[in-house]
Amino acid sequence: MKRTLVLCMVGLVGLVLLVGPVFAGGRAEVDPDAAEIAVVVKIEGIPWFARMEEGIRRAADEFGVNAYMMGPADAEAAPQVEIIEDLIERGVDAIAVVPNDPLAMEPVVRRAREAGIIVLTHENPFEDQMVDWNFETIDSDAYGRAPIEAFVEYLQETGEIDRYDEDNPAGIVHLVGSLEVPLHNYWADVATEYMESEYPFIRVITDRLPTAESVEDSRDAVLDLHRTYGDRLRAVIGWGSLGPIGGAQAVEELGIADELWIGGSALPGTVASYLDRGSVKYAQLWDPADAGYGLVYIALQMIEGEEIVEGMDIPGLGPIGITGNTLFVEAAAQMYDAQTARELGF
Repeated sequence: MKRTLVLCMVGLVGLVLLVGPVFAGGRAEVDPDAAEIAVVVKIEGIPWFARMEEGIRRAADEFGVNAYMMGPADAEAAPQVEIIEDLIERGVDAIAVVPNDPLAMEPVVRRAREAGIIVLTHENPFEDQMVDWNFETIDSDAYGRAPIEAFVEYLQETGEIDRYDEDNPAGIVHLVGSLEVPLHNYWADVATEYMESEYPFIRVITDRLPTAESVEDSRDAVLDLHRTYGDRLRAVIGWGSLGPIGGAQAVEELGIADELWIGGSALPGTVASYLDRGSVKYAQLWDPADAGYGLVYIALQMIEGEEIVEGMDIPGLGPIGITGNTLFVEAAAQMYDAQTARELGF
């Protein structure tokens, strides 16, 4: 069987491909005849994709396939394209990508599919027609609305909600990984439209800021926002998994945890201490390990010639739904406190 590689773009272009007898993270004795599945993630070395790799490894062990993860050192499209080009030359069975810029991937994805390679994506429901399937573990519209609801609940609980109206709005800013990351920007769009229609006393006060999946960049952005807008700024939503962490570090540094609401996407193990101290008020996410596991499972079913149909069960994740070329399961989690985050266990 041709080798399948599930690419979760986490590695650098020059990263050594972990194939043959040694599997990424220490799994030994990979069957040379097993399917090879590679997951290429957005960026190497951040907790979110380290967690995704756990799911990929678990699926590899359970299903007896050679599946592993790679990605660039920076959240850029060009090195992802180079990694995929190399995988096409290697003749892998399947490639799964978490794209930094889906449109930039289109030519190389086309070449991969023309070469007979199965191509999946994750966090790419809006350009899903370019691939065999896109796989998600959340309802993206609900995910975009949820932080706005959490912020409004906070204003109600603290008695601040009556301070704001359309003439004196609570200012909010979105942090995204980049202006090309599709889901980050979609969630920000959904949140903005939702507040405009349901909560006109909340208003975006500046363009969304790309912080490159970086704690330091997110911290610097929030420090600069506070200098620029002062008490006009009341909330920051980080849509990338490190945005709320950088924002929390900024408010702790400034001593304004009660003056600036920070929320958004974050790993429970990373955000729990900030929830405990109150510098993050709300966090949400899906388990990236579930996404990694699901990508490997779907790729293997396709390699083995199984038809992907609605209601098909992914072990441990449940039945899938289908919208267009996007497969989905509902596995989002919300965290309002440290105990909830710690109970999630990762």
